[in-house]
Amino acid sequence: MTGVIDRVTSTPAGRLAFKAVRPILHLVRRMTHPGVAADLMVSKVAYRDRQFSLLHRRWSENDVLAIKQCFEQLQYDMPIGAHGVLIERIYREILEAGQKPLIIDCGANIGASVTWFASRYPEAHIVAIEPAPNNFALLSKNCAGLDVDLRLAGIAAQDGHAYLQNTGGEMGYRTNTDHVGIEIEVISLETLLASKPPSDYTPFLLKIDIEGAEKTLFRGNTSTFNQFPLIIFEPHDWMLPGQLSSQEFFRFHAAAGREFCMNHENIASIVPHDSLLGMTKGLKN
Repeated sequence: MTGVIDRVTSTPAGRLAFKAVRPILHLVRRMTHPGVAADLMVSKVAYRDRQFSLLHRRWSENDVLAIKQCFEQLQYDMPIGAHGVLIERIYREILEAGQKPLIIDCGANIGASVTWFASRYPEAHIVAIEPAPNNFALLSKNCAGLDVDLRLAGIAAQDGHAYLQNTGGEMGYRTNTDHVGIEIEVISLETLLASKPPSDYTPFLLKIDIEGAEKTLFRGNTSTFNQFPLIIFEPHDWMLPGQLSSQEFFRFHAAAGREFCMNHENIASIVPHDSLLGMTKGLKN
């Protein structure tokens, strides 16, 4: 919708026309979505057999981009080929064992990724971690009714406190220890896993998109990360040149002997498995 409005208002005549019909558009919006604040709007999305109405900020290009990345570009629809077959097999084996596949979404933003994961893996239990209060408010609304454990916090190598800095819009929040921004709680992956008893949950997928804070995240105990057969990670070296923000992740990935795939800006770090050797013929990634 934002792109349509931009095109309409790109000319003087379009701006006049939009100004004339804007009250009618607002009236229709209030009738269609009663109770939705004037600065918010609803976008309907779908994947497989599930549909969602995602609430987001009306003029936020970042919110629109987050939704587009998940439901149009399908950036988290990875891996494919032999690796995709392996991950699907692991998912099914967890369910057949009578347990819940555990997905942890670090940097859940307004919930577009969470709802996509809920569509792709409907039997999974999701922990959604988001440190920015304004994003978390929308995340809570968008995840209502889902099997999701919401945490208003950042992810870190150790439990404690850090500071939250907005480095550029609603998708640009990054934690730091330099006392820049507001003070927030941070939780370690070890603590999160301890809150999910292994009798009921099995680690399955870990998504990490934390705007460069991964530089310190992977300096801690990485054995907990290796419990996840699939890690989907967005590196941010492009945003933080010279800071080697993803170096520790790649050290972990290489030391663990995990396999590597890509889709758009995301990396899939995949647990090694003997079955992959017999699944390569005729498959491409």
